[in-house]
This record gives sequence, structure tokens and C-alpha cells, in this order.
Amino acid sequence: MYSVAIAVAIGLLFGLGGWLLAWWSLFWVFVFTPIVMVVAWVVLVRLIGKRVMPMNIVVQRQMEAGHVDAAMQSLRDMLRFANWMPLLRGQVMAQLGILNFHLGKHDEAEKLLLQSTRRAPEGQVILAVLHYRAGQKDRAFQTLQLAGVVNRGNSYLHNVRAWLLHKDGRVDEAIAALGSYLKKQAIDEQAKENLLRLQNGKKPTMKSFGMPWYVLGFEQPPPEMGQLRTHRKGFRTPPMRRGN
Repeated sequence: MYSVAIAVAIGLLFGLGGWLLAWWSLFWVFVFTPIVMVVAWVVLVRLIGKRVMPMNIVVQRQMEAGHVDAAMQSLRDMLRFANWMPLLRGQVMAQLGILNFHLGKHDEAEKLLLQSTRRAPEGQVILAVLHYRAGQKDRAFQTLQLAGVVNRGNSYLHNVRAWLLHKDGRVDEAIAALGSYLKKQAIDEQAKENLLRLQNGKKPTMKSFGMPWYVLGFEQPPPEMGQLRTHRKGFRTPPMRRGN
């Protein structure tokens, strides 16, 4: 990570340089050096962030306009900053994977999402669904469980996990998963409703999550939602592969 290396170099230059020039004692080297490293790193990341932010806005506008190829190219262009900004590569890979999934390129989507960060919940849900559809159910549930650790407050991810566990006949695990989630997110009314449904032997309901749920291909949207599209303008949902 270039930003870390430069921050360390600046910190050492300031700390050791001041000691060699007799500006302060060796004790202050150990005090000043880490402080300067942290400050330098924060400044560098913010400077890079100011360059990345407009690129993110461009990507959003391109997706809203339906310019998929242009959006994907803009995302690839952002990768040149990946060695400067922490987590950027994982976020970009997640977005590229999501776009490829919407285009029906599921193999490519999986390759990209495997390189993405677990902090991108929508991407992790799609990756788990791809595993599930391929018959790799344990891998799918492990993906959702690990993603749930770093996305503790993401209702969509935790409810999808419970829905899939119920679909797989693992009702007790689905109840346990939602119960554990609600201990930390007690105000989540959708999770409360689904937990109650599971406890009463009923199927969880996911309609409140809208198109992010329906594009996964497990259920058809209600007629009032019209033609099935993704939540991003310009993308039509391709048919899912046949499978469980």
C-alpha cells in the first residue's frame, strides 16, 4: 500500500531527522514518529479520496443512464488508485461483480465477487446465491455468515440468509440466525416479522426488500411492480440458471 509506505517514510524522516539534528531526544522520536505517520496517512487517503469521489459519481450517472460498458470501464479506471486507498479494490470488485451478475455473466461475476470485500453486502449476497445455485450450499451459508459479521446491521443480508436456510429445510438454524441478529438490531421490524413467521412454521417474506431481492431469481415480483428490473436504471434482469 503506497500510502502506508509514504506515511511511514514521512514519520521516520520527521522523527529520526529531528533527533539527528538534535531538535529533541530519542524519547520524543518514539512519541512523534507514530503520530506523524498517522497524520500523513490520513492526509494522503483524503487527497486520494477527493480524486476517487468524482469518479464514483460518474459511475452512478452512467448506470442510471444505462451505459453499462462505460460504467464498468470507469470502475476499472478506479483500480489505479487501489494501492493508495484501503478497501478500494474490494469495493470496485464488488461493483463489477454485481454489474456482471445483472448482465447474466454469472461466471465472471463470481470471479470478481471472490475478490471483493465482505463489507459489500449486496455483492456477498449475490456470491452466496451463485454458490447456492451451483449446489455449493455449505459454501453459500459460510459466505453469508462471514459477511454478516462485518455487516451486522444489514437487514437485507441477514434476512436473505434466514430465507435460504428455511428454503434448505434448516429452520432451526434460520431461527437462530435471525434471533442472534435481533439481539444487536432489536428495532428491525422486518427481521422480527420473519422470525415470528419462522417460529410459526411459515415462510419468511422478502417483498419489503424490493428489486434487490427479486433480481436474485427465487421469487417473481408482484404485478404492481411492473416489468422486472434491477434497482439500477438501465439493467434488465436476465433469467437465473436452473437449479435448487
